[in-house]
Amino acid sequence: MQELETQIISSCQDAEGHCIVLEETIFYPTGGGQPHDLGSINGVPLIDVFEQDGVIFHVLPQPLEGKAFCVLDWNRRLDHMQQHSGQHLLSAVFEDEYGYRTESFHLGEEYCSIDIGTPSVSSQEKSAVETRANQVIFANLPLLTYTLSPKQHTSVPLRKIPDLEGDLRIVEIKGFDYSPCSGTHVKSTGQIGLVKIIRWEKYKGMTRVYFLCGDRALRDYGRKHEICTNLVGLLAVPETELHSRIALEIERRHELAGQVEALKAELIGYRAQEIVEQGNSPFFIEDSTASIEEAQQLARSILNLANGTVVIKIDQRLVLAHNQGKDLHLGQLIKEQAQPLGGRGGGSPTGAQVFFPDGAGLADFWSLLQTLLKSD
Repeated sequence: MQELETQIISSCQDAEGHCIVLEETIFYPTGGGQPHDLGSINGVPLIDVFEQDGVIFHVLPQPLEGKAFCVLDWNRRLDHMQQHSGQHLLSAVFEDEYGYRTESFHLGEEYCSIDIGTPSVSSQEKSAVETRANQVIFANLPLLTYTLSPKQHTSVPLRKIPDLEGDLRIVEIKGFDYSPCSGTHVKSTGQIGLVKIIRWEKYKGMTRVYFLCGDRALRDYGRKHEICTNLVGLLAVPETELHSRIALEIERRHELAGQVEALKAELIGYRAQEIVEQGNSPFFIEDSTASIEEAQQLARSILNLANGTVVIKIDQRLVLAHNQGKDLHLGQLIKEQAQPLGGRGGGSPTGAQVFFPDGAGLADFWSLLQTLLKSD
């Protein structure tokens, strides 16, 4: 059902909004790993649906009373049905093929996941499970729901018996899987559309498997197909050669990066030599284009050629270094002189950094350093 006309039988208010109880409802409350439905009641959009002590509460931004005309957000419901039924199918195949039991299930906005009882899954196992799951989808097996009393629990081969008293609602993929479940499901496996495992990772001694079903899998395929098509056009290679071509481009990039770093080091060495030849310690240098790493490398290069102190200004940051045997602790200098002026930083006796969010504090500390280090 996608629409329902019923009666509001009670209402209350909490921090989230106005909670109403209906005589009957088509809205699924959060539970069993499945998020709640959305939609509207008398044109007012639902915020939340939850169950407490057997009562389903519908949370709205304003109070309502009397008759209730309910409209379900069918796209959201169908998505949850596809994902949840797909999870049952995927879990059944993992257990049937390899004995890997599903310990938990998460249905999120972007992806779904199951945690299965094995520390690792191979690519071959992933492919085999995915193939068989989709074969069951193509077989279009019916999904049946029915209730079993406690005495009937052993009448079907349940994949997992929950620790619950009373009757159990069973969702059966006909002749293939039998699972206690209170969630919403499609009517046949064909309506799942497709199951696609997108990745997996180790998680607390188990394996977390991420997957997409139905329209989510279709959208994911469309997005990735567009990426591949764009890369084919950009690199001018067939799709089957994309991986090898991109790997080659990455290797070339690493080689070029290494060459650039070597040339930077050589250039910094020449610059350090020029600075030492043109002046004496302390060396005050301003360079708005250098990175912190390049400034530190320049300071080391200068101190390899001369004894003294180096102060390099990069916009609102200073890099300081020295190699003198005298009692000069740059980290302490930052703490005692720069921090009172608004500087943020610190360091060791021979190397330090400080950042000034305020230009006036930087100017004051820059001038102070020229006086303090003049005796170098």
